[in-house]
Amino acid sequence: MTSINQTFRSPAKINLYLKVTGTRSDGYHELETLFLPLTAPADEITIRSNSAGQGLSLSAEGAVLPLDSRNLCWKAAAAWSEATGIPADFHLHLRKIVPVTAGLGGGSANAATVLLALNGHYGAPLDDRALAGLAVKLGADVPFFLHPRPAIARGIGEQLKYPDYDIARLPILIAAPDFPVRAAWAYRHLESNDGSCSSLADLQSALRRQDWAAVGQALHNDLAPAIFAKFPLLRMVRRDLLAGGACGAEISGSGPSLFAVCTSRAAAMTLAADVQRQHGGTVRTFVSGGENSSDDASRNV
Repeated sequence: MTSINQTFRSPAKINLYLKVTGTRSDGYHELETLFLPLTAPADEITIRSNSAGQGLSLSAEGAVLPLDSRNLCWKAAAAWSEATGIPADFHLHLRKIVPVTAGLGGGSANAATVLLALNGHYGAPLDDRALAGLAVKLGADVPFFLHPRPAIARGIGEQLKYPDYDIARLPILIAAPDFPVRAAWAYRHLESNDGSCSSLADLQSALRRQDWAAVGQALHNDLAPAIFAKFPLLRMVRRDLLAGGACGAEISGSGPSLFAVCTSRAAAMTLAADVQRQHGGTVRTFVSGGENSSDDASRNV
């Protein structure tokens, strides 16, 4: 059987819009959200063949992670192997750049990247539908990362539709603090929405026009109020982002990462430097999108 020794890029995402529309008996929540894949930050996953019968192994750098069956990379490789009958004799090495438990989908992207990498290398034994079936069992955000491009998602995030407008040039600054927020906590502390927020239609209209100022005003996340209330640092960073010229700023997913819509990539770079000066090592910054960005979020390294 053909061996593998290749490195793959594993992107992150933000939620430009996130509305919780209901709860389910399985513990998941029904959502209406707009995913945007990021050009930065991104992890790297190297997959190498192990000797026959050696099974799975995993190593990582850049973060302290479980290196066994608790890790989503491991789970993805094991699930793909079981579905295809191809022995899971692989070593996975994860170079972690995307902050962990940060609302940026890093773990979900890692799982999807492993599925895509193995399936592509071994001649696509699973079709898109079968891959999507594996993905949703691994996590609600994993199906999105099988085709990482702007998408409107409903259900638990697995019902995906792709808009007819291009938002790859949207300039985004990510400001990720150095502490995690568990998704379970964020959803457990979800506050009632009084209905005064912008609608997804408002946001999509602004995106079609590429009116970044209007996009900034139409951002929304139902989970954000509780997260802002618990973590004063996030309120301070958001204040500084807006004071520094951002068109709008919001928390991504279950947080705590903030993202800011900027007028240009140059403005995002300037604002990133300002945030670093103001908050030092407590916040990491990344710039995605803008004039010179690449929209290929799934290419090999």
